[in-house]
Amino acid sequence: MSHAGKAPRLGLARKDVPIRPSTNVAFNPLEIADLMTRYYQLLSRMRYFPESCIKHAPHDPPVDAEFAACLGMEPQVIELLQLLPYVDGLHNEDEFIMHGSFADFRKRSVLEQSRDPKFIRPEKGFDIENGEYVRPWVLVVTECGNRGSVVYYDTRNGHLMLEDFYGGSLDPIFSGRRNGSPSSVNQNSIDNLPSRPAKEMLEDFMNRHQTLEWTPFYLNAYRIFREGEPHHAELKQLFEYYGWPDNFDGPAFEVGADRWRTFNRVREQVDERKKNIVSEQLAEAEDSTESMGGEGGEIEKAWKKQIRSYIRWIQSNLDFSKREGGKFEVEEETKKMEDDIRGLEEKFRNVASLPKTGEEAIQRPGPTAIRHEVLKYVI
Repeated sequence: MSHAGKAPRLGLARKDVPIRPSTNVAFNPLEIADLMTRYYQLLSRMRYFPESCIKHAPHDPPVDAEFAACLGMEPQVIELLQLLPYVDGLHNEDEFIMHGSFADFRKRSVLEQSRDPKFIRPEKGFDIENGEYVRPWVLVVTECGNRGSVVYYDTRNGHLMLEDFYGGSLDPIFSGRRNGSPSSVNQNSIDNLPSRPAKEMLEDFMNRHQTLEWTPFYLNAYRIFREGEPHHAELKQLFEYYGWPDNFDGPAFEVGADRWRTFNRVREQVDERKKNIVSEQLAEAEDSTESMGGEGGEIEKAWKKQIRSYIRWIQSNLDFSKREGGKFEVEEETKKMEDDIRGLEEKFRNVASLPKTGEEAIQRPGPTAIRHEVLKYVI
């Protein structure tokens, strides 16, 4: 599939969800499990994590229903816990929804923390100042990650609530409305947090991904980049260049994503160098920057530095294999390292052809691209 000269796709229009009075929805655990499955499958299709990470019911080992009951959860909450899919292998700081993280309730520690997802250590009772806040009929859908958000599902009215770690709603349609009321005794209460039907919220959030208003991407960590945030525009362009949503070429996207990550690291080195110049010699910053040969020249210098580090790293492994570790190496691996060094030396000689902008990094790798297998251990 050739992408040379391909024009970026126009972004899809997001479907606006009207703010309207909330209505109760009958509890339907199969529908909630299906919505969560679709959500995870969409993120997987966007190459956020492999589809094999999604684990479906029945679970082995199962959710500890007896322990959940001891924590005070009502039967319908426990039923839903057993039906939900879970994402395996991601951690509690990998972003799922609005800086909140994936929760795997097959783990007893996660199940227990779901009764106090914000680590408040409340006192017993819901009608005291520092009281409990997760009712027995409420299921916590996510972990808060690094002071992110928490999603709560109320099985009695079928609604989801999205709370900021510091209080107030993070649901985009409610614009930070606070929970509670002046007369609330319990400062931790979520009873008056604005909510909407689970199907409405989850389909809204999936639509934001589908239209690339939210782009899931691994960059040093698993993160959702929202419109207006750093890197979002380039990542949106990356998805569109490789055919999102209708003609998405996942394998080609992954190669392009690796190339963009490498370029972004080089670009960050340039930005860091400029910051150091400004902080050390503010008065001479303009002259110093001009002497660097412009933005393109700085990027080339950073590429050279990066390639040298790759060559040193591979050469050290090669020297070890020829010296002490030869008995552990196979001939194919040794030859591969030698080929990698020769390839990188060629890139060094032709550094002017390497990407100097995010747009160039996104496009289909040409013969000057550094093979990602060479870089993945040092990036």
